[in-house]
Amino acid sequence: MQRRAAAVYIAFFLVLAAGSYAFIATAQGPSISIDDPDHELENGSEFTLGERTYTVTSVEASSGGGGGHGGGGGETLEATLTRTNDSAVFSGTWEDNTTVTLGNTDYHVFIQNGSDPSEATLRTVPANGSAANLTYDGQAERWYVVREADDGTRELTPYLQDEEFTNETVSEGQEITYQGNATTVADVTNTSVLLEWTGERTEETTFADGEEFILNSSRTEGTEYVAHFPSEDRVLLSSEVEGYHDQVEEQNHFHERINGVWGVVIISSIATVLLTGLAYLPRKE
Repeated sequence: MQRRAAAVYIAFFLVLAAGSYAFIATAQGPSISIDDPDHELENGSEFTLGERTYTVTSVEASSGGGGGHGGGGGETLEATLTRTNDSAVFSGTWEDNTTVTLGNTDYHVFIQNGSDPSEATLRTVPANGSAANLTYDGQAERWYVVREADDGTRELTPYLQDEEFTNETVSEGQEITYQGNATTVADVTNTSVLLEWTGERTEETTFADGEEFILNSSRTEGTEYVAHFPSEDRVLLSSEVEGYHDQVEEQNHFHERINGVWGVVIISSIATVLLTGLAYLPRKE
């Protein structure tokens, strides 16, 4: 009687496990698709957003972390866009008490102490190969020019009073030519002079499958996109970010259901093994 009852339960769990496994094997989960993408791109594609033109420089699969909507490790699909910014802002700094080059001339930078300085003094320095050199007296907090005569004697004169050297003044807002660029003296502080100029710079935007990012069409306006890779060499950009998220949620829900069915398979298999073992235990007479 014991074995008959066990056989019934064993058959039940076997059928349950087999049916669950068959469901897993045949179930097809929802796939993510973008029917009307804003942009369909491949390597070398170009597209324009407002005032800006972007070029696809790479669409490829790389090893590393998972994509934007699940999974870790393995292959990651990524794309890189580039654009040329003709008005990128560059900056440089002249520190107080340092030597800088403006044009073909070397200068020493002096910034007068004060609560809010607005200008700095550039003083010419001894030329390379000359008999004169600059030295700083830390106790007196003064710069001196040291000249060495042919007989080995040295002459020391205060640098700022030495008539061999001349001064230039740069002020906030002044336009100068620096490293071949039209440059603005943007700010003067007690410790430094900030220079700014515009030029050409290549800017990159890299994104992975399922990643959200913003592409600007101007300095003040941009559009949020989500990336989807239907293949390793093609990427779709869609501004319907919420619709993409809905599809991802459907996929996640399907995977949760499949994981639950796997639990049924595992538990049913364990129950079958246990019942089989218990049914054939020797009986006490």
